[in-house]
Amino acid sequence: MKRSVLAVLLALFAVHSAFGGQTSPQKKTSRSPKSNLRAAASVPASSDLPRPVCEAYAVAEAADGKVLEGQNLHLQWPQASLTKLMLAVVVTDKIEQGELSLDDRVTVSKKAESVGGSQVFLKAGEVFTLEELMQAALVESANDAAYAVAEHVAGSSDEFVQLMNRKALSLGLTDTEFYCVHGLPPSRGGRENVTSCSDMILLAREALQRPQILAWTSIERTTFRNGLLVITNTNKLVGRLPGVDGLKTGYTRKAGFNIVATAKDGDRRLIVVILGSPASRVRDAFASAKLIEHLLAQPAMPVPAVEADGLWPDLPSVEVQPSQQVDPVELTETGG
Repeated sequence: MKRSVLAVLLALFAVHSAFGGQTSPQKKTSRSPKSNLRAAASVPASSDLPRPVCEAYAVAEAADGKVLEGQNLHLQWPQASLTKLMLAVVVTDKIEQGELSLDDRVTVSKKAESVGGSQVFLKAGEVFTLEELMQAALVESANDAAYAVAEHVAGSSDEFVQLMNRKALSLGLTDTEFYCVHGLPPSRGGRENVTSCSDMILLAREALQRPQILAWTSIERTTFRNGLLVITNTNKLVGRLPGVDGLKTGYTRKAGFNIVATAKDGDRRLIVVILGSPASRVRDAFASAKLIEHLLAQPAMPVPAVEADGLWPDLPSVEVQPSQQVDPVELTETGG
């Protein structure tokens, strides 16, 4: 029997009781980034132990950053491809300063070609515009495209990481550390990019000040290589939930499924951050529920009910009850 997505999502509102209800911004956790990562790694993805709906989340007003609801706001957690939001902020800074142009020709290096995970299969010596590579990085979450951009902008990925960390410091992102430009897991002995819900709200607000970033992350589907490769937004809420028009998702085995999403209703815009969800459908349903809940909490046009069939084929099977735990899933590392 068909059900509307709105009805399904409204039924998910009770999920927040699993986090103890609404909370105000919290003090930074006493656990260090390393201890957080050890804790995250202590339960392997193949474990039979259940995992919560997410490890941390926040709902905030985009206009002033006011947190409307959340839990574990300062828990440091692996970023995965949320990293690419900072990539976009640094690149748009350079464009605004006249140091870069979207028409710049970027030559792919051998190092960029060798980057794994989500990719658009770049080959050394190929040339693309900066615009093409930024679309690939933010829509398809292509790690090779992100790496090629970083080398073009700063000369090397390591130098670009320094730009990212300097920007994080200037924005007051006290829970955030960058060690790579794409968000893929580090090699043995390396360190993970980490962030928090609180910091991601700040970064999302900064990104939303740049119309170009919202334009990139609002693309549902486009093409690469002169139309030969179709790339699709990893943020499945874009174009499927009315009002949602950006920003970015991320996944690695250790991070789980992350998202920073934004939705607008009239003059009001919200930001939702979810870190460490065990499945993309659970993450997306929870994010959707929170966006609808808080947008409808104010006088506004109602979100039209749409049939679930053909919208999210897997959504009707997600029956998240209060305090429900969700079994972990096993996927390959993508950084997407």
